[in-house]
Amino acid sequence: MDETKQSAGQGMGSSKGSDSLSGEKAQKPKKKKWANKSVESNESQEVLLKVGSLEYKAPGKRQRVALGAIVLGGNVLLVVASLLYFYNPAFKEFVYNLGR
Repeated sequence: MDETKQSAGQGMGSSKGSDSLSGEKAQKPKKKKWANKSVESNESQEVLLKVGSLEYKAPGKRQRVALGAIVLGGNVLLVVASLLYFYNPAFKEFVYNLGR
């Protein structure tokens, strides 16, 4: 049963040639690559505004996409609401009564 359990580093191939490589890999300290990239990206971001101990950095790509989607969605809702207001008397009456 022990032979069927292989580590992710060895894979499905034979382990004859990988004995020397696994010894070298064991000596090196293992670092998480994703943690280093996030630290580097946070440090490399440009600080746009600094007030006391607070810093405002430029938003990342995900934040820009999410904020853009929210803004565009809001604009579409406003256009649809204005079209309904001008072309649908029932909606116009609803808005008029809502504002009272």
